[in-house]
Amino acid sequence: MTPTLGHERYEFLDVLRGFALFGIITANMIIYSLYLYLPESARLSMSTYSTDRVLDFLELTLIEGKFYTIFAVLFGIGFSILLTRAQAKSSVFHRFFLKRMFFLFLIGVAHAVLVWHDDILESYALCGALLLPFVRVRNRTLIAFSVLALVAPVAIKLVGGIPHEFFTGPRDMLFERFGFTKDSRIDIWTNGSLLNILRLNLSSWFSQVDYVITSGMLFKIFGCFLLGFYIGRNEIYKRLEKYRPTIKRVAIVGLAAGIPLNVIYAYTFSSESWWHTLSETVAILPLSAGYTSLLCLLWMSPRRDRLLQYFAPVGRMALTNYVGQSVICTLIFYGTGLGLGGRMGPTLYLPIASQSISLKLRLAGCGSTVFSLDPLNGFGAC
Repeated sequence: MTPTLGHERYEFLDVLRGFALFGIITANMIIYSLYLYLPESARLSMSTYSTDRVLDFLELTLIEGKFYTIFAVLFGIGFSILLTRAQAKSSVFHRFFLKRMFFLFLIGVAHAVLVWHDDILESYALCGALLLPFVRVRNRTLIAFSVLALVAPVAIKLVGGIPHEFFTGPRDMLFERFGFTKDSRIDIWTNGSLLNILRLNLSSWFSQVDYVITSGMLFKIFGCFLLGFYIGRNEIYKRLEKYRPTIKRVAIVGLAAGIPLNVIYAYTFSSESWWHTLSETVAILPLSAGYTSLLCLLWMSPRRDRLLQYFAPVGRMALTNYVGQSVICTLIFYGTGLGLGGRMGPTLYLPIASQSISLKLRLAGCGSTVFSLDPLNGFGAC
């Protein structure tokens, strides 16, 4: 069984996938630019500090977490499409899919060490493999487990939570071996040798593993996968016109409830309080659903061709574009390229993100004329 070919694809899913990737790129700029690692004193010294604070708050309110949620749901839909194709061809699905997840994990590790340490693909591979026991369960069971996974972070917090830096022993060991400190990270990423940059990427990857587990992000990803599997299994994405009234209601309620809830989420973001965990759980999914529903309505309008033009080429090669974006941004901000990391806040790095997105649109348009499927997808990724 091969990856989904061009004539077998669903254009709206490509559009939605491309839309989600643009949001993910914007959200990741705070890490690409190394602004996240700057102490408050360094941020205060920037001439753009006032506008940086406003833009940072707006990014947390409108972007942070919303687009990876959409992308994770799309992964679940993609799983259902692969499963349907395998059943139609009487193929052995479990072995095929586990192989894809194994290769996705390897791509994620290579991406984290060689390019950008904050990779999420390994978590996708693990959660993807965990979908297999749910292949034959009823829809009601899928929804029940999805809800349980999505609220799990709140439950974990209520019982004391998982201590932060619980899984960072390997990072601390590598930091000690290579002579790194938290305060030296920006200097190494922007001015260090290639070998030290790779060493720091490897060391810092364990911090990402710790965050994904202790924050409950792994549960949220899996919950979104299950929700996407439910949507895909029932082929809702094929019958958008039938669900137009429901989509309108979800758009209105999702935006009306999601925006104020995400203001609370942004306001509590820097704390580790129970309120932040609760607001994250109840705020992100409604706004993600609102964005998705709004895009559905645009898709069913005369603006459909414009959406195809801008978003579909990026969505068709989602994995290659995700990794490619990391390459572009590390060449801008790391010592492997211009070394501009740690010198600017959102006022300056968001326009860079905008230009990067414009470049990606042009490259994706050229790539879609050369490749019939995502080049990295050909190695087995999902």
